[in-house]
Amino acid sequence: MKLRHFYQQIRQVKIKATNINNNMCDPAATADQRNVEIKARIPGGTAEFERRLGIARQLSGAAGELIVQRDVFFNSPKGGRLKLRYLEAPARSQLVYYDRPDVAGPKLSKYNKIEVDEPAVLEKMLRQSNGALGVLAKRRQLFIYEQTRIHMDEVQDLGHFMEFEVCLRPEQTPEQGQAIAEQLSQTFGIAPADLMMGSYFDALTKAGDS
Repeated sequence: MKLRHFYQQIRQVKIKATNINNNMCDPAATADQRNVEIKARIPGGTAEFERRLGIARQLSGAAGELIVQRDVFFNSPKGGRLKLRYLEAPARSQLVYYDRPDVAGPKLSKYNKIEVDEPAVLEKMLRQSNGALGVLAKRRQLFIYEQTRIHMDEVQDLGHFMEFEVCLRPEQTPEQGQAIAEQLSQTFGIAPADLMMGSYFDALTKAGDS
């Protein structure tokens, strides 16, 4: 009986650890998730991108996780943005819906996402039902610093960018998340002129139209 109790305690510890990790912008949560985001261009080419990579590594104490992504965007009749994110195995692809204002600087984003085992089938269905807007590909290096996801992005046909996602806890206000995002902006030396209003896909679409 003592041995069984011991293994039960170990299982409970593992479950708690998993729940703690999932709380960082938990993709499995049923309620709308919230974060405060900042997205910015990185001028100066590869050299400046590498310099800011160094800051991210120093802050997080990690080398960063490389994530290769291909996002297919679809029409979203009721507003917001809907995308299917292809990820390389063993990661599972994701269907993501999010809604955030197109303003420069920190902005509140509400989103939901689910993992997808057959993304090609889902893409076909969404193309037939909603219609596709286009595709965006990028290489992302992910760093975790306290409650913030730091994304260092190389976007195909667009350039170098970075993004903060301050994952709000249930009791936190958007203003608290904004303060964290603004402090990180100062740490990385983001200039107001480099802040983006819309998404990478918006910028890619505008570049294609020009």
